[in-house]
Order: sequence, then C-alpha cells, then structure tokens
Amino acid sequence: MNSGLETIHELEERARISNVEMSERVCLNMSHFKAVLHELRKVDDNIMLRMNTTNTASADDCKALFAVLQTAYARREHDIRFCVDVLDRNIDERKKQNSPSFSLQTQRNWISNELSVESIVRRRSLSVFKSRCPFIDFPEEPVKVFDRKK
Repeated sequence: MNSGLETIHELEERARISNVEMSERVCLNMSHFKAVLHELRKVDDNIMLRMNTTNTASADDCKALFAVLQTAYARREHDIRFCVDVLDRNIDERKKQNSPSFSLQTQRNWISNELSVESIVRRRSLSVFKSRCPFIDFPEEPVKVFDRKK
C-alpha cells in the first residue's frame, strides 16, 4: 500500500534536508527563509497522516518516528538561531557605521519569534505523537528538552 507518504528513512532525510543549507544570504532574504522553514516543517505538518500509517503498536516504529522529530526540531532550532545571530551581527555592523536599520531589526524580531512558533509546532506534534505511541519513554519533558533557551 503506497499512501504517498515517505518511508521513515525518507522522512529522516527530509528532516535533515542536507541539500538546503541555511546561509547568511537565506537569513537576509525573508521570502527564502520562509520557504526553507516551510520545507523543514513538513515533518510536523504531516504528523497526523504519518501516525495513521505508522505501526503504533511497534515500539521500534514509534521510536524511529520520534528520532525523526528530534532531528527536525534540532535542525530548525539551529537554523533559526543561526539567522538571529546573522541579523544581530548585521544590526551591530550598521550601528557601528551609524546607519541603524529598522528593517533589519524588524526582520530579526520576526525570525526570533519563530522560536515561539517552533514551540507551538512541537507541542502540537508531540501531543499527537504521545496519543498514538503512549508507551514510549520520553525524556523528562520532550518539549522542554527541545525548547532550550539561548
């Protein structure tokens, strides 16, 4: 049966998305940043379908899917924080040149707010995951493990 969903292995690759590299250029281009983040969040966007096609009676299948979620969370958090740092450096450089940029500050705030969005996305995905794989031992509180502050 092919539901059109990726296999766990394909999902792991999507979570890593090695062909999409976050760079300073991407961070400074909001349209590109949004597109990359959208691609990186597909794992969470399809969590309900994924859970319906995962053998949730199998601890191994549930653990494999949880590992994919962890990989996706780590990648997105890293990329968002990377872009916040890029924008902070650009803002500082502008200040040194006595040329403050309101648009860069606005962009930095928007990207920083993506960390809050990320927390919401994670909670939703983990809620669905926990309801379908309740026998999996999570870290003390998986959302807190993922929602580390800088």
